[in-house]
Amino acid sequence: MNLANFVKFCLRPTSLLIVTIFGQTMIMGFAWGFTGGILFTGVLALPDHIVQLILEYPTVLTLIVMLISTTLSIMTSMCVFLYISGLTSYPSVIAQVLHICHQRSVPATPLRADDTVQASHCNSVEQVDLGIAREIFQAVGPHVGGLCDGHIPAHEVCTFLNEPSGDISDAGLYSWGTLLLPTPVQWPVVMSGTELDLGSVAFVNQLGTDLITLEANPLQAPAFETINVLTLLSGVAAIDDQGGVQTSSMFSFNGVSYNQSTGGVLPAIEEYSGSSNPPGSDVDLAFSGGRVPVDATFDWGHARDAGTQGIAQNYSVTQQGVTANVTCQPIDRSQNTFSIYQVPTQGPVIMFITWEAVANCSGNSNFQYYFTAGNASGQMDSATQGLLPTVVCPNPQNSTFNPYKFDVFMAGLYKYNFLPTTVCEVVPYLTTVNVTYNGGIISVDRIGTSSGLTSSPSLPLSQYIATVIAYQTGTNQGMTMNTIGDFLTAYGTSNGSVMYSELEDYLRGITEFASTQLRSGYSASGVPSNMTRSTNGTMYITTYGWRSKSYTYILLLVVITVIWGATILAAGYSLIQETIHPSDPSFDFSDPIHLIIAASGGRLESQLHDGDGNEVDNSEDIIVRFEDVPDKVGRGISKRIIPVV
Repeated sequence: MNLANFVKFCLRPTSLLIVTIFGQTMIMGFAWGFTGGILFTGVLALPDHIVQLILEYPTVLTLIVMLISTTLSIMTSMCVFLYISGLTSYPSVIAQVLHICHQRSVPATPLRADDTVQASHCNSVEQVDLGIAREIFQAVGPHVGGLCDGHIPAHEVCTFLNEPSGDISDAGLYSWGTLLLPTPVQWPVVMSGTELDLGSVAFVNQLGTDLITLEANPLQAPAFETINVLTLLSGVAAIDDQGGVQTSSMFSFNGVSYNQSTGGVLPAIEEYSGSSNPPGSDVDLAFSGGRVPVDATFDWGHARDAGTQGIAQNYSVTQQGVTANVTCQPIDRSQNTFSIYQVPTQGPVIMFITWEAVANCSGNSNFQYYFTAGNASGQMDSATQGLLPTVVCPNPQNSTFNPYKFDVFMAGLYKYNFLPTTVCEVVPYLTTVNVTYNGGIISVDRIGTSSGLTSSPSLPLSQYIATVIAYQTGTNQGMTMNTIGDFLTAYGTSNGSVMYSELEDYLRGITEFASTQLRSGYSASGVPSNMTRSTNGTMYITTYGWRSKSYTYILLLVVITVIWGATILAAGYSLIQETIHPSDPSFDFSDPIHLIIAASGGRLESQLHDGDGNEVDNSEDIIVRFEDVPDKVGRGISKRIIPVV
């Protein structure tokens, strides 16, 4: 088959119709497949390099999508225009007749020549078509009844062009544009991992051993230096109500930023793990900072998606945390006592005072020594100097220490005398927390003890927390002032309930930080499998793509499917008609010369001159159709317009 025959074959009406049906079905399959992929995956994300191009050239994205949408819309609606809306594409009655005959290749449904509308109803494009139609009328008019020259000026002819096909095209354009345009989406990726379990038997045994064997060990000096500074900061940062004003503070430890408090958690995400410096030998109880490895894996679903960054990432992880219920109130002397004794010692220039604070809590006792400066009489200046002795009871090192709760006794003297003798009950507990990693900041959502997701800590863990609080409260006191006493002076003296609330948040913050510091130290050199617990969560990647919106995409598919269905029905009907009544390629229904020849051989003279003498009215009542003109052997070689009797 040579090129000419191939082109001729491709241009055959049946071939064009088959190609139309196949092409429309392929486009429809793409729409359903694309939507099905979105609904199946939930989120269909673009690769990172494309997302970066979108961020650099945002308007180009809209341009490309609109070009593709316009192309698909034209391809899907053009056939509907050709097969369905063709009746409104010609500006005259005779053009309507010609188009119907061309589409059906059978005698047309008779139309009356007086089915007209005013030219003033046409737009500029239709006016041009109207001019062409008049030329056809003037050429054909003398041979076709009802379309004479004298009738045209009185009844100008036009038609409403492209209204149905235009609506279909617009609907297709909007549908394809909405379907194909990628928008910012959050892509959830499931993650899992492990972390140190502070409640595991293996860890409890190890910590209990270390607390005994490493007591007063010089290796712990760097850790205590860290504790000395950061416990104070962690307690103050955890206070969310300072002087009756809501605050939001940040606390940093080991290169990690926490929103107000650590919550007793260790970062479970690599990019939030903080310091990259190796900790060396300063691990376990001697930990003062350094890299802490993270065990986390992500379920990407497909290998090609692994490592996708998108625009930004945030995480939500369920982890084990440590916190405490702290209740501060004035001392109940029927159950507890708190006594303070002083022993002045004369120095070379000033008087030194040794203070012994003794607490008795339900039969248990503990004491703490403090040293301050005083005047010659052994007293401190009440206006400028103050003492805030604090004692943890029972003694964390005693066998009578209760792992479920302990008390913190304190009383303000001299310029801190606004604080009466107070007892804060601390009830630490292990809990499951939801941790959010976003914007370089870790936020912990606390879960109360009534949730059923909590448990009491082990004896060694409670001992460690109580020891850290005792150490910190002791170092807060200087020779003439106390750091926490000054804080309460600035923010809590005018309201007792606010002052107690601040103390509760302060002790809770220290409890949570001590747990994070402990967890970091025992995770720095790797966590044995018998000390781990599982973590799980979700990484949310902000990127460009398509997110499952069931109702939206179903509506879009309905519109696209209706257009596809109309096209397939029209093309299928035309294919059937073309098979039954093949069209004549030798006759062009849109060629005015062919129309003139067909009208000239139509034997219309008798119809034009019969009647009651009113030629115009008589002509308008004539109904015409096309008829094949056979040759000598019976083949149709031409067409002519004849009246329908």
